[in-house]
Amino acid sequence: MNKLTATSVSIGLVGGLMSWIYLGILVRFGGEGVALAIPVSFIAWGAFAAAGGNNKAVAGTVTPLIYGAIVAWVTALIIMPQLGNVITNVPIANALSVGVSVVALIYGTGKIKAVAATPVAVYGYAAFFALALSGTASGLTDASLFSNPLLFVAGFGVAGTVFGLIANNLAASLGK
Repeated sequence: MNKLTATSVSIGLVGGLMSWIYLGILVRFGGEGVALAIPVSFIAWGAFAAAGGNNKAVAGTVTPLIYGAIVAWVTALIIMPQLGNVITNVPIANALSVGVSVVALIYGTGKIKAVAATPVAVYGYAAFFALALSGTASGLTDASLFSNPLLFVAGFGVAGTVFGLIANNLAASLGK
């Protein structure tokens, strides 16, 4: 089997398996919101592939993705409420909170080698706020994978990266 066909088939098979695990099994524990684990995992999977799709790329994907989600979590948990106490216009307070936190996010990717993949950190940040603002996972201090957007992004981001690694290994086996 040629490389393109092997890669296509392996991503289809592993992506289908991942989706079945989420929608067929995990939905029983996390409710309908588990459906958003699919795009979070595929975002991490794509970032992993862009980083080289090898064992080294696992840490280069997972670490900045979680870093981005942590910066977003600190923003939602601490910065937004504090600025909201000072600035009574909530949209302006929230916009300033995001602006300040994104400066910290990007600056951190330039200073901390482990989180240097700036786009991946931005993906983690964005995925966090997509979950939090949609109400899918908005329990900022919950200890549940399904209700805390930080844990959701971290858990399903790691899972997506692992599924990407599995798909790459399968593609290598099929392509021989």
